[in-house]
Amino acid sequence: MQRVVLLLMVFFFFSCGTQKKLQKSYVGQPSFVLIENFGNPKVILDRENAKIYVFEKILLLKSTEISQGKLTLDPMVSPMVQKTELFYFTIKDNIITEVKVEEEYKR
Repeated sequence: MQRVVLLLMVFFFFSCGTQKKLQKSYVGQPSFVLIENFGNPKVILDRENAKIYVFEKILLLKSTEISQGKLTLDPMVSPMVQKTELFYFTIKDNIITEVKVEEEYKR
């Protein structure tokens, strides 16, 4: 019984990630959908039989107070962070065939 629950949890974890959502939304779609949703690509890489479109999205995550579950005089505050998301879309014959996402955080 524990194995079944563990397998279901692992399946749920991998099926609900950002990568999987993008694959469900974009794989099999024509390439012009990307320009409508992401704008112009930052870089276009040419491979043997495909092109890789790279899109960049930068977000500034503000600092917030971290709850410690108790009253303190010195609150803990998380630092402000810059989050950079890189989206890689592989396109063959004007159809999206593969999606990859990378996230990077800078203080």
